[in-house]
Amino acid sequence: MAHIFAGLARLSSRADLPVQVAAVCYRQNGSSVEFLLVRTSSGKWTFPKGRLNPSMSASESAAREAWEEAGARGQIAKEHFGSYIDTKRILGHDSHTSEVRILTYLLEVYNTVAPEETGRYPTWYEAREAKKRLAEGRAAIYGKLIANIVDAALENLLKQQGKRSRVLARTRGQSLAPIR
Repeated sequence: MAHIFAGLARLSSRADLPVQVAAVCYRQNGSSVEFLLVRTSSGKWTFPKGRLNPSMSASESAAREAWEEAGARGQIAKEHFGSYIDTKRILGHDSHTSEVRILTYLLEVYNTVAPEETGRYPTWYEAREAKKRLAEGRAAIYGKLIANIVDAALENLLKQQGKRSRVLARTRGQSLAPIR
């Protein structure tokens, strides 16, 4: 099992791939943390993500994606907390894909409005359901990489607090269940 996790870590840290940024949008809802996911043009659930804007920092680019794709505004972290590898369709070739490395930034959502982009259907999910949705429609390796970002986000939130919150600890325990 350890060799599988080592392989996932090597894959998610590949520096030879094109880089994009994602806003891992979250909010605390009662006794749990929820994540805001959007649909891709191919119908998969994902975090709001896109290319780096050369006139913005990486975190600002991620925040812009959250606004455009999910209509979400809030406080974005200045530093990325993780990364994952996913596939993108090559423009003009629906059956051809290439890999891309996506740096993830936590964005605590303060409010949402209808997004600028249509067809994204921003939806809030508790951690366990978010992991399930993120894995759907992806090859197993990519599904695990993106779903692991939810766990990494929860761990990061715990570190930021500097103490174990009962709310986050309960949510974290739920999210660590294996995805199927």
